[in-house]
Amino acid sequence: MQSKTKPAHHTETGFENRHALPDPVKRSFWRFLKRRYFGDDEWPKAKHQHGKTPVEAPDHDAIQNPDPTRLQVTWIGHATVLVQYDGLNILTDPVFSNRASPFKRVGPKRYSQPGLTIDQLPKLDLVLLSHNHYDHFDLDSLAKLGNTPRYVLPLKNGILLEKAGVTSDRYDELDWDQQLSHSGVTVTHVPSNHWSSRTTKDRKEMLWGGYILEFADGYRFYFVGDTGWNEALFTELGAQYGGIDFGLIPIGAYDPRDFMRNAHCNPEEAVSIMQVMGVKQALAIHWGTFVLTAEPVDEPPVRLASACTDAGIGHGDFIAPPIGATRFFDGKSAAPQTTSQKVEPTASPA
Repeated sequence: MQSKTKPAHHTETGFENRHALPDPVKRSFWRFLKRRYFGDDEWPKAKHQHGKTPVEAPDHDAIQNPDPTRLQVTWIGHATVLVQYDGLNILTDPVFSNRASPFKRVGPKRYSQPGLTIDQLPKLDLVLLSHNHYDHFDLDSLAKLGNTPRYVLPLKNGILLEKAGVTSDRYDELDWDQQLSHSGVTVTHVPSNHWSSRTTKDRKEMLWGGYILEFADGYRFYFVGDTGWNEALFTELGAQYGGIDFGLIPIGAYDPRDFMRNAHCNPEEAVSIMQVMGVKQALAIHWGTFVLTAEPVDEPPVRLASACTDAGIGHGDFIAPPIGATRFFDGKSAAPQTTSQKVEPTASPA
């Protein structure tokens, strides 16, 4: 019998999704491989995808000398984003390796190179880790980042971080709805509809989720992490945490739909997350870097554009920029901009 003091999402062996949805597919690593290599879906091959994701040179001057009164984000690739605001440099889910895999020669291979190298990053204050999947939690990249930044990660993931050489005094593990303050920003760990595993035997043993950051001036930032669409969950989160100035929202890795529905949202569902959570502006992540699923690699931003149009979301409010692109957004304390900013039209992935 579950203890009365144990949170509902804690199980005897790990964790479970809040408002867990019925899963139409029996899933395991072996079933995934069977579906991947012997199923009816036509999966893209990484070696044929080079050049399909637009690339842009980062604004290195802005990255090294950021204006603290405006938010600037640089999409490095997949879920790796450099976020700079209020004098802080924050990195999400750093993955710079060539493969999202426990193996050097097998597993999803990067077909788009990182928009920045680790050596080109500014000194980091915070690193946010959403969960332990290999396309989000890369030990080689974390080892190179070392003990300089402060790491925030979900419960029971610390032991994994220590394998990358990060010492226990440099990280904080959070449960859902727990928060901490660091350098003037409040970080709250919030649920997502996902799961965790590094092997075939540790499913859901380590927690997963996203983060909401509130800066000293009240500016609110949301890193969704990985998630499937769950109306009950996001309705609850919207009531509790809604009203976000800027979000990083995943749009890719969604087909075959029956297999991916409870793990990854599609672009239309990403727009639903934006709306339910009251996100004013957003940048699309989790696409254009690794072949993880069956949809064409350049499809997610095209579908996002259509979904934004259908939802009445304004030009430039949910962008899918090129890898490496640095983009700027007004902060709470910024004066209205008088010079034009480069902003992607939502009608094209380019």
